[in-house]
Amino acid sequence: MRSPKLIASGTATINMTPMIDIVFLLIIFFLVSSHLSKQENAIELKLPTAQSGLEDPSVRDTVVVHVLPDGQWMLAGVPVHRAGLESSLRRRVALAADTLRLKIRTDQSVPYEKIEPILSVAAAQGIGDIVFSVYGERSP
Repeated sequence: MRSPKLIASGTATINMTPMIDIVFLLIIFFLVSSHLSKQENAIELKLPTAQSGLEDPSVRDTVVVHVLPDGQWMLAGVPVHRAGLESSLRRRVALAADTLRLKIRTDQSVPYEKIEPILSVAAAQGIGDIVFSVYGERSP
């Protein structure tokens, strides 16, 4: 019988290229994600204060509409009118109707008559999950 020989003809190498590619993709993903999340809250508003309420973390797809003190609407940092909001919400409802939430960030000085058209547009598009951004109750 022949005894098995160990093959020791060279050194084993590990190809690092795929791992480096994945790391770079993850870095790019997190940079873009953090930039978008900062952009969502970049508009300075004096939000109203709420005495109770918690945000539901299970909702995955949220559309944020900002209402500035002068009554102007902003969607994704861009000024938008009623027709633009309708078309944008229609597209989002087509993609994720079951998990879509409309979050309205409005200055506390904005009258209801500036917010009501947003609610009408959301209802017309079939969005039933509508929340308002508020500050929690502040401790003295």
